[in-house]
Amino acid sequence: MTQLDEALTSTIYASTGRDMGKSFRMSEIDPMTKAGYALRFNSALRVDSYQALIDMWREGAEEGAAPIDAIMKTLQGSDAQAIHALVSELLDYVHVAPDPQHPGAFRPLMKTDIREMRTLGDVLLALVKLNFISEA
Repeated sequence: MTQLDEALTSTIYASTGRDMGKSFRMSEIDPMTKAGYALRFNSALRVDSYQALIDMWREGAEEGAAPIDAIMKTLQGSDAQAIHALVSELLDYVHVAPDPQHPGAFRPLMKTDIREMRTLGDVLLALVKLNFISEA
């Protein structure tokens, strides 16, 4: 019997500077790993609860703030080393199609694929929305 992969994905298209035209596809994170990320993020961000963190991100999105601004505001006062490690791990769930001529040719993301802070913010926010905000 064949089992279909029912993982959710989300794709965004970069529109800034050196990333213009690149496609980024985010993948769903399995529930056990996701729970571990939520616990580690709460601890590293020094927030009261997971829901408080989600509410902060929703607030930023509703105010129309650039995704990177909302993320940077959230990171103030956090454990920077722990956050860096978590963000690096989360980017394992992102694939890129770096050539606008071949938008469906995705491959695993390398750290040199994102060249603009705004793109990084857009990618991280899309990953968080797909995996964390929709369930809160």
